[in-house]
Amino acid sequence: MFVLILVKIGGSVITDKNVYRRFREDSCKKIIQTLSILNEDLIMTHGAGSFGHIIAKKSGFPKKFKQEDVHAFSIVHKDVLDLNTRIAGIMLEEGLSPISIPTQSIYRNGSPDLTDFKKYLSLGFTPLGMGDVILRAGMIKIISADDLLVALSAVFKPNLVIFMTDVDGIYDNDPKTVSDAKLLKSIDRNIAFSQVMNDVTGGMKSKYEKILKIRKHAGKVVVVNGNKPERLNDIGEKDFIGTVI
Repeated sequence: MFVLILVKIGGSVITDKNVYRRFREDSCKKIIQTLSILNEDLIMTHGAGSFGHIIAKKSGFPKKFKQEDVHAFSIVHKDVLDLNTRIAGIMLEEGLSPISIPTQSIYRNGSPDLTDFKKYLSLGFTPLGMGDVILRAGMIKIISADDLLVALSAVFKPNLVIFMTDVDGIYDNDPKTVSDAKLLKSIDRNIAFSQVMNDVTGGMKSKYEKILKIRKHAGKVVVVNGNKPERLNDIGEKDFIGTVI
């Protein structure tokens, strides 16, 4: 049976989001190693982390485009491509065949064009998308990897969508600031989330709203700690540590 898995690797897992362009190579390699042995068709996306968020926030993105924004826009775009290249390199080392699909080419018109994802997936590649900045209708907009997953899920109807974050799943409060925050192993209701520092894509609240959209088209959505990717092997088991939506 054809099984398709969509994966989003959070920027908070593979970068230090508080230090500009600090890549966590070991964390990324561990994730890729785990994914490479699943032996299923994969479409992967990744967040920008400190390769995108810090300069974007400093520059006030998203915003109305002005000529003085050109240089900062180019820096963010170049940094995101750099991170993407590093991830693709690790994928190659682990036996996968990645093909990077630029966000700029996906969002040329009003709606996302996923033609390249379909083409390369059908040929045996692992399509690799990324969060990035784009220009549209006179605005600098940020397309997150979560945005990509919403569009991809609607078209591909995946069996499983995996969100890899830097915590064990979705909590009833911020586990980084609230010591008794409770991990929600299974949820089907809206939760209030606080904003995340240096996160110009909306924090966990925005992520959860997008997860609900994805869930309409996916067999299952899970949120798991990307620092412990081996937990993917326990999906469906009673002792799985993560959140199933």
